Amino acid sequence: MTLALKMADLEYDAYENGFDRGHEAGLQFGLQQGLKQGIEQGIEQGLEQGIEQGLKQGAYKKALETAKQLLFYGDSPEKVAICTSLPLDVVQSLSIDSSKGVSS
Repeated sequence: MTLALKMADLEYDAYENGFDRGHEAGLQFGLQQGLKQGIEQGIEQGLEQGIEQGLKQGAYKKALETAKQLLFYGDSPEKVAICTSLPLDVVQSLSIDSSKGVSS
């Protein structure tokens, strides 16, 4: 084998080795970036969903409190259900203890 062929083989091996290392490094970088982006998106979506769920629960709780007060002051369950957008069966299940005020 001539010196030129040996040099060509060495250059090719170096190129191939460099390509393999570069490819692996690129894959690792891509995985890290993808994981980082996925975590950030997951946190953002989780916060949004948590806030939305908390607002819904707070609105429901407030509707229940309002319903109890309206019932306590003598409004009919039907009227309270309409005013609070609560189902009639939920309104009817609320109990009013006039000696202690509003309770459930």
